[in-house]
Amino acid sequence: MSTYLTTGFVLRARPWREHARLYTLLTERYGKVEVVAAGGQKLSAKLTPHLMPFAEVEVMVARGKQLDRLAGANLRQVYLKPPYHLSTAVLGTTLLEVIDALTRTDEADSKLYDLLRRHLRELGQLPVRDEIWRPQARWLLASFIVEVLKILGLTLLLTHCEKCRGELVEPVVFSWLSHGFYHHTCLPAGEQGVELSPGALAWFQRASETSVTAQEALPASALAFLTDYVRGQAGRDLYTIHVLRSIL
Repeated sequence: MSTYLTTGFVLRARPWREHARLYTLLTERYGKVEVVAAGGQKLSAKLTPHLMPFAEVEVMVARGKQLDRLAGANLRQVYLKPPYHLSTAVLGTTLLEVIDALTRTDEADSKLYDLLRRHLRELGQLPVRDEIWRPQARWLLASFIVEVLKILGLTLLLTHCEKCRGELVEPVVFSWLSHGFYHHTCLPAGEQGVELSPGALAWFQRASETSVTAQEALPASALAFLTDYVRGQAGRDLYTIHVLRSIL
């Protein structure tokens, strides 16, 4: 039985058959993988303490015919340590769920791995006072989603109208059905769209060309659209986004 070593982040963990646990990891060398940890649900399991959320872990994986098996784990770096600030923990879980929802297994991308590591590091530096935490958390989530979309080839291209091919000028509407941006007067008959505010349109146009910075104002409608866009790309609801919206 062959084995491999790599580092990774736990995106998700769930019960698997009797006493086992199935982990979804984003690894540096192999992309997203799923591995079974035998006895992972038992309090005495030796590997479980090393598989913390928001932490980078070195893992040894034994390849299997159907599912790979976790043969070893060693905690390397914890970016968000317990006891958790609840809102920050929800935000961090959202970052993990976004990656899990938009990626497929066995497609390695070092840029995505580095992006998650960088944002988890920033997560651990967020303040705890709500009035200071909230704007910084909004920007961190928005910038993370924008960069994930770029890496995965899902960038929001706000350069021209999908019908008339002219340069986009206000008002601009996004159609979920045809998945494109239109001038309000060009929206195909029978399609319902979401109108972008002038501030959101300008923010997205800057974000699609360069990396946005924390100093740039983030319209609330831009973040709402981004989270809806992720849900549309994933083809399902993301539970943590529902929770996070009530906090942000």
